[in-house]
Amino acid sequence: MSKKLFGGAVLWLLLWWPAAAHADPNSSPFGRTDPGAAGVEYEGTLICFRRDVDPSHEDLARCKQEGHAPLLRRADGHIHKLTGSTNSITAKLASDELHGKKVKVKGIYYPKANQVLVEKLIPLEH
Repeated sequence: MSKKLFGGAVLWLLLWWPAAAHADPNSSPFGRTDPGAAGVEYEGTLICFRRDVDPSHEDLARCKQEGHAPLLRRADGHIHKLTGSTNSITAKLASDELHGKKVKVKGIYYPKANQVLVEKLIPLEH
């Protein structure tokens, strides 16, 4: 291993290890600590905030251009905002393909934000 490569690896370790070692395990990707965060598996209908909750002509055009603002409406009436953990999941959540369809989401629920970070998205109807 060259000195330059070894030095870079040591520098990276010294700079980033303390931050990783002291990271809050309850921190969320939404910018605040949420000790109630938990792994969940929910079933429900994939809906769009702009199209289904508060529709307007401008919002419908925005959905066509940018994709849907995904929400999950569960059978018990709860509605959760959904965020994809990867680009492909985010694209599926925003697509017309699954809009209005029953799905199962697996991920991490952050109660303070009422948001699910979706790690797996499974269509239940085709």
